[in-house]
Amino acid sequence: MWMRQSTLCASIIVLAVMVQLTLLSRLGLPGATPDLVVVSVVALALAYGPVAGAVVGFVAGLVLGFTPPAGGLIGIQALIFLVIGFLTGGVIDPRDRTVPILVGMVGLSAGGAALAYALLLAAFGTDQVIWDEVPKLVLTSSLYGLILAPIVVPAVAWLVRKITPETAL
Repeated sequence: MWMRQSTLCASIIVLAVMVQLTLLSRLGLPGATPDLVVVSVVALALAYGPVAGAVVGFVAGLVLGFTPPAGGLIGIQALIFLVIGFLTGGVIDPRDRTVPILVGMVGLSAGGAALAYALLLAAFGTDQVIWDEVPKLVLTSSLYGLILAPIVVPAVAWLVRKITPETAL
């Protein structure tokens, strides 16, 4: 059981990183790049719960941090995605989840990840943060998360039900 779950999570995360870095980053959309990895972490956390969401988030952040072009400090995204995976996996009872709540959680997670990344970079003393751009990046990141959520969350939920029906929430 855990082998199928691990394989599914790894496949989704690797695919999300590849699509984000090769396709979404080259679209030239205004503001932030759509963060498919955060949306995938949230979708997996919603499907498997907070502990699996935290593990998937940490691994996804490390994969994204080590994948070229790796910029910034390695591990910051892993920490952010770990917190996002844990919180989104356990914040709402699976029976009380509705579509607006799920989409809102993804949007908040995407915007929160952008803001947390800027804050942590500044806390570690890097000069990569342009504070005038941060509100625009947070807003567009949230918007892109809201756009990706109705596509990614149901697709991941369907895959989880098909491949690991015994572990799905």
